[in-house]
Amino acid sequence: MAVKGEVIAGKPPLFGPASARAALGMEAETYVARAGEMMNRARAIVRDNRVQAIGLFEVKRFRLCNHFSRYRIFKHIQIFNLVIQHAPASSKVVAKAMKIDCIELGDTFSRYTNRWIGLKSNDWTDYRQDMLLTTEMMQASINAEIRAIRQLLMISSLYAD
Repeated sequence: MAVKGEVIAGKPPLFGPASARAALGMEAETYVARAGEMMNRARAIVRDNRVQAIGLFEVKRFRLCNHFSRYRIFKHIQIFNLVIQHAPASSKVVAKAMKIDCIELGDTFSRYTNRWIGLKSNDWTDYRQDMLLTTEMMQASINAEIRAIRQLLMISSLYAD
């Protein structure tokens, strides 16, 4: 069994020193917080039934899609791939499952985005319901994901330092 600070099976430290792990955690938290802010602002407009703001939603969806894409690249490269390559088996299983969940969540958001390209005011009722359900599901998913990322980063301190 490895002791804190010991390199496991000759592998390099997973995320580097504690400060590097903290920086990764903060970056992930920032992505999730920003996505939450973006979705909360859009949900407030939709809940208020501001149909006149319909023209803004395509731009907002595009911006959120870009934000999620940057977040996906960050977490896959900076966190999941490193865990899969260097961590003990139990963490590898978690990271692989998180990658799959992330890809599925991205596909869900892409389908949602594509459904509403060219949104018209006569689609508002359907859009409103879909938007609220989709963004609430997305928020719950990224909240669960950030908790799991915190766990991966915390656990990594037990076998890499």
